[in-house]
Amino acid sequence: MTTDRPTVVRRRFTLVALVIPVVVVVASIAVQLVLLPQVPPTIATHWGWTGRANGFSPSWLMPLVTALIGGAIPVAVFALGVGGLRRGDHGSSYRLLGAVAVFIAVLVAGLGAATLGIQTGRADAAAVLPPLLLPGVMIAALAAGAVGWAIQPHAPWRPTPGGTSAEVDVRPGERVVWLQGVSLARAGVVVLSVVTVIGVAAAVPVVLLADPAASWISLGVVIVLAVLFAVTLRYHVRVDPEGLTAVSAAGWPRVHVPIDDVMSAEVVQVSPMGEFGGWGIRRSAQGRGVVLRSGEGVRVHRHDGQTLTVTVDDAATAAGLLNAYAALTAGRRGD
Repeated sequence: MTTDRPTVVRRRFTLVALVIPVVVVVASIAVQLVLLPQVPPTIATHWGWTGRANGFSPSWLMPLVTALIGGAIPVAVFALGVGGLRRGDHGSSYRLLGAVAVFIAVLVAGLGAATLGIQTGRADAAAVLPPLLLPGVMIAALAAGAVGWAIQPHAPWRPTPGGTSAEVDVRPGERVVWLQGVSLARAGVVVLSVVTVIGVAAAVPVVLLADPAASWISLGVVIVLAVLFAVTLRYHVRVDPEGLTAVSAAGWPRVHVPIDDVMSAEVVQVSPMGEFGGWGIRRSAQGRGVVLRSGEGVRVHRHDGQTLTVTVDDAATAAGLLNAYAALTAGRRGD
């Protein structure tokens, strides 16, 4: 009995993005719990360039951080990819997601166990960082990511047939405006929410217990995550004689293609993960995209060879109106 390729891709992704990371993280936490009684109540968790400790935290924080970062991030990565794979989606982005998940798990699990291991049996937290510890853990994590990539089969993204644009009759001097709104898909909301919550959960102990520089960096990361989440929730899309404009409901960012740059527009079926590697304003081998959900969208081909794809309902009308205005503009230029 043979297994179809999409099933193989999904199973291998599950193995690499979920099963292996969970096993690695659980094993690391078990080792850390065994080591906890043998380390000082306060341990070194940050070292300067000389290898001398300059940041300290309670010893119980290390297994907690390992679970929050090393465990939760791979689970979020798995949740990000598995839905699309179940729907038959495909693309190298999923393969990369799996490799990233196992890389993060091995990196965080290795650092957590090593941090406690080098301080086992000490009476205080004045530990000196072995010079090869960080490079060794990083190499192990990179090797795990490479193995995770190799385990998964090669399944590059392939475009699916789109629809046809509508015939929109626009006379010279006539002004027709098409407006539409598009909201971030539920999967995108869930994933971005999980990532933001993980970022906040990981940052809180750092802000409370770590040195000021690390605290400011952690706060900055949380703020950036929150802003990116807010500006990705909803976009307003407009087609008029000036071209195509997509702007976040927050007012920024704004993407615009002038009608003079439009060569043609078409209706396409969009896969956020397979084609663009995620949601939001994206860039891939297929061009730029304002990608908030899967399904139909309008793709604008520019005279310089670049493309812009916007996922939106009624894409056929948007494409037809853009083509009509592009034809009028070309006629005025004498193209």
